[in-house]
Amino acid sequence: MMIRSQKILRSAKGQTCAFRFPGICNGGTETTVWAHLNGGRFGKGMGMKAHDVLGGHACFWCHRYIDGGHFTAPQMTDGEFFEGVLGGVTETYVRLIVAGLVIVPLDPERPASERAAKPRKPPEQRTKINSRNDWPTGQKIQSRNDLRKRERT
Repeated sequence: MMIRSQKILRSAKGQTCAFRFPGICNGGTETTVWAHLNGGRFGKGMGMKAHDVLGGHACFWCHRYIDGGHFTAPQMTDGEFFEGVLGGVTETYVRLIVAGLVIVPLDPERPASERAAKPRKPPEQRTKINSRNDWPTGQKIQSRNDLRKRERT
């Protein structure tokens, strides 16, 4: 089953590029389109696009780089590329949630005074933590400074 959504595809129109690859992005809004992620993990196959929910708002140049430019003529490390892709997808999803295109059940905001706190155990059920006076006695452990002084003499 492929996930298709014209509303998500059209959401890119007029948006700024969410990927903003350094030295590649032009920063304009006039060429921004929905850029599908590539790879079989994302539902892409021979002659098939990835699911419409797997992508982000990309300008023409960033979209071109995502679609194969990185793997044919890399201008950054793989780590920088994948960090940029993750950042772009994340920023896009925040935009989609704010626009109401992706529904996420949000928890109502509550002041700290209303948040549930675990009740304390009765004193007889609490774990006893020994004080310094109750620690076992024995040979004193030398500090590192004492060891250095002995080596010099």
